[in-house]
Amino acid sequence: MRVPERKSLIFYSAIGYIYKDRDPWTSNMVALGNTHSTFSFPDVDGFGEARIDTGPDAHYGTTVFTCEDHYLVLNVDEFSLTRGDVRANLINLTQSALPWLCQDQPIPGLGQTMEQVRPPWATTAPTEQVTP
Repeated sequence: MRVPERKSLIFYSAIGYIYKDRDPWTSNMVALGNTHSTFSFPDVDGFGEARIDTGPDAHYGTTVFTCEDHYLVLNVDEFSLTRGDVRANLINLTQSALPWLCQDQPIPGLGQTMEQVRPPWATTAPTEQVTP
């Protein structure tokens, strides 16, 4: 989302797959806040991280939630244009995505699951098994 007076994004979201050396935290669209915390949801096999700015000059906040090798990135680049607790809001938005991100439900508006839309390059080669 862009604000006409600003030439930069204030909200960014992305879904993807962890494979090879790809990590959602290495994207140039992710803003790293000055605090780090983790979060999870009951009965969901996944892991969340939040990196949120704090203090009087706070501007940035990002959450990444990973289920298996699927991930969701949510990023706010300007707190002054938002309302409420940014960390809590990003976690609540993440929770609304759990059915399609982690529970093999169709992605709203797309009608396909994360596995059905997986690009062919987003796979990890099986590790070689050594037989004793």
